[in-house]
Amino acid sequence: MRSKWISLFVLLCLFACKARQPENGTVRIAKDEQLQEASRQLLTEGYRTLAGKLPLEEQLAESWRYQREKDAEGEARFFVVSVRSKGDSFDAARMQAESLAKVQLAGLMETRVGQLVTNRMETSDGNTVMQTIASSKNLVTTRLSNLYPLMEVYKECSDGSVEVQLVMGCDRKWASEIAWAVISAEAAQCSSKPGSFSFTLTGLNNTYRTGESLRFSLTAGQDCYYHLFVFDAVGVDLLYPGEYEERSLFRKGVEYSFPRSQWVAYSVEKGNRPARYEQNILLVVATRDDIPYTGEMTVSGVLGWLRRIPEGQKSEQYFSFLSE
Repeated sequence: MRSKWISLFVLLCLFACKARQPENGTVRIAKDEQLQEASRQLLTEGYRTLAGKLPLEEQLAESWRYQREKDAEGEARFFVVSVRSKGDSFDAARMQAESLAKVQLAGLMETRVGQLVTNRMETSDGNTVMQTIASSKNLVTTRLSNLYPLMEVYKECSDGSVEVQLVMGCDRKWASEIAWAVISAEAAQCSSKPGSFSFTLTGLNNTYRTGESLRFSLTAGQDCYYHLFVFDAVGVDLLYPGEYEERSLFRKGVEYSFPRSQWVAYSVEKGNRPARYEQNILLVVATRDDIPYTGEMTVSGVLGWLRRIPEGQKSEQYFSFLSE
C-alpha cells in the first residue's frame, strides 16, 4: 500500500506520464420512484441546498447509497445518521446539527468499541473495561473531526429561525479503529509517567485532492525519533521512515519539515468508492530511543507496536484529514 502515499520524483518523470481514468465527481442518481418522491417531499417542505453544493436529489441519492452498501461479510459498510436542528441562523443550526450527528455516530460505535476494549486492553479488571467503555462515547464525540455531510439541506421557518437537516456517515472499519486509537491514546496520556514529552504539528490541511501531497512540520520538546503512519478505510501505510528517507534523530525545539527529501512526496489518492470524500488519520509517534517498526503493515500491528513501547519512551498524536 505504500505506493498510495509515497512517490519518488526523478528526472525521467519529465518525459513520462501516467494515464489516468477521468473520475466522474458527479453522483449517479438512482431514478427510482422512492428517491424522487423523497426528493419532492423535501422540496415541498421548503428545504434547499447551499450555493455550490450538489442538487438535493443527488445528495439524497448519495446518502441512500451509503446506507445500502455492504462489505464482504454482508454487513453495512458505513455508519449513517440523520439529524435536524434549529437555530437563529444557518451557522448556529448547522453547528448544533453536526454536534448531534457526532454524538449519534459515537453511539453507533459504542458496541464495537466495547469489543475492541475487551479484546485489546491488557487488563483483566472488569471495572477498568466498563469505565473505558462508558467514557468512550464522550471521547470519540469530542475527537471526531472532518466528517462530511452526505446530505446538507436547510429551510427558513415561519418564526424566523433556520432548520438544517444533515445526513452524515463514516466507514465502519475506519471508525472502529480510530475510536480505539482515540481511547488507547487517552488511556496512555492518563497513565503517562513523569518526564513524558510532547510535540506540535503545523501545516496539515483539512482536505486534499487526489494528486496533492501532504506537507507539514513537527517540533518536539525532546530529542526524538519520528514514525509517521496514515490510516484509511483500507488499512495503514508507513510514511516515514521509508526507503528514500532514513530515520534520524530530531533535535529538541527544532522545526522539521516533512517530507524530509525533496525527491519524495506523500501523495494523496482517494479510493475507488463512490463517496466524494475519504477519511484518513495521520498518526505521529515520537520515541526517545530508536525503536523501528518491523511488523506487518496492519492496523493491529501498528497499534500493538505502539502499546509495547514504555509510556515514558513515547508520545503520540492523531490528526484527521479528508481526501477527495
